[in-house]
Amino acid sequence: MSLVTIILPAYNAEKTIARAIQSARCQEYSDLEIIVIDDGSSDSTLNICNALADKDNRLKIWHINNSGPSAARNYGLSQAKGEFICFMDADDEMSPTMISQLVTNMQDDTDLVACGYKVRSNNGDYAFEQKLDDKSYPNNRLYEFIENLQEAKAFNPLWNKLFRRSIINDNNIKMDTTVDMGEDYLFVVDYCEKSEKDFKALSSSLYIYELSNNGLQVSANKNNNLKRRLSQLDKLENLFKRRNYPMNAIYKEKLRIIYTSLLESNDLHNDLIEVLKNGYLDDLIHSNINLGKKYTVFLEILKSRHIGVAYLSMNIFRAVKKIQGKSFNWG
Repeated sequence: MSLVTIILPAYNAEKTIARAIQSARCQEYSDLEIIVIDDGSSDSTLNICNALADKDNRLKIWHINNSGPSAARNYGLSQAKGEFICFMDADDEMSPTMISQLVTNMQDDTDLVACGYKVRSNNGDYAFEQKLDDKSYPNNRLYEFIENLQEAKAFNPLWNKLFRRSIINDNNIKMDTTVDMGEDYLFVVDYCEKSEKDFKALSSSLYIYELSNNGLQVSANKNNNLKRRLSQLDKLENLFKRRNYPMNAIYKEKLRIIYTSLLESNDLHNDLIEVLKNGYLDDLIHSNINLGKKYTVFLEILKSRHIGVAYLSMNIFRAVKKIQGKSFNWG
């Protein structure tokens, strides 16, 4: 069996860390190295981790000065010995078969395997599920893999994927510690660019992502979110241009970014002005891509370039999303 390293950063996670570690320990796949990096917690997180490590020698606990999740993950990567790498968050869970299914599908001709996931609200109820189609993608069809994962909001996260450590080490791929959000997305883009073999998506939803007080839906609502997301998308757009890929995935993702950022915005009026006056829509307007009803209507509203109509429409979108029970913000 190939050794799999699970990297789990934790900061003041005393309420959830035991559950997260237990879900890793209880994997059907037993050849594991579980690296937990306590990122300078001030609560009992470290004590809980050390107590669990006494019961399972696969658990490796490290304590570092508080440096943020990117630095903690980088430290975990520096200590990892597994052939494969999987990431996990301290308030989430893995289904018991997650690692076994990912490893089984990581064939010699495959460099990355991704799965679907379930989203659980902080009251314990499952809010929704993001599913993928079972499909293998040749390396020269990377753009299809990216587009299909983006449609399911499954491309950006680290935690629904299995990586080869050799690709990470050989290309010095690290988490960018200079950004507060989107560092996982940038890591995945770098990894995909350096991959030479195929990509695979699994239909099974094997990871449970919990929306909590420390989750993305709280930290996502920041100033300049729109600019940050579009700037980070430039990295993927440049990759597509260098390889002469069809740009549909980029155009669709740009529209999703604009929609999500406006939906979350604390300064909707000025962000609408930013969108309408800075040419963000130019490539979308002149492209010929198929969109769902919501995004078709949204694009037509923005194409009108009428601030008042767009402002009213975004507030209607917000109300509808709240009624649907899916008023969650995604980074």
